[in-house]
Amino acid sequence: FENGDESPREVIAGLCRLFYSLKWATGTGGGISIRESGRVYLAPSGVQKERIHPDDIFVLDARTGAVVESPANANLRVSACQPLFSLAYELRDAGACLHSHSVHAVMATLVFTGREFAVAQLEMIKG
Repeated sequence: FENGDESPREVIAGLCRLFYSLKWATGTGGGISIRESGRVYLAPSGVQKERIHPDDIFVLDARTGAVVESPANANLRVSACQPLFSLAYELRDAGACLHSHSVHAVMATLVFTGREFAVAQLEMIKG
């Protein structure tokens, strides 16, 4: 968005819809945030990912975590992922944080009955 036309709010809403369509996040599970220019843009908690709009996004002070802009809908809540995302921004200097509940990963844990569930050959993007 620094070089593009989309704002962080638009990017988050678009990613939420994309993750939903790819079944990487379903329903209200998971969270997405972007850090830019001393602010953290954060998707709300408890909202269907495919229904999030840019005006539903919270804006927080990146240093203090205080909400500086709330959505017009007073019923929306800051994502429960916010404390974890704040640590990633502080400790890893991340530019964005994504947390998903992939349908396939959740289903695999539901059908597995052993003590330990181990997987290999998964791609993870970190940093």
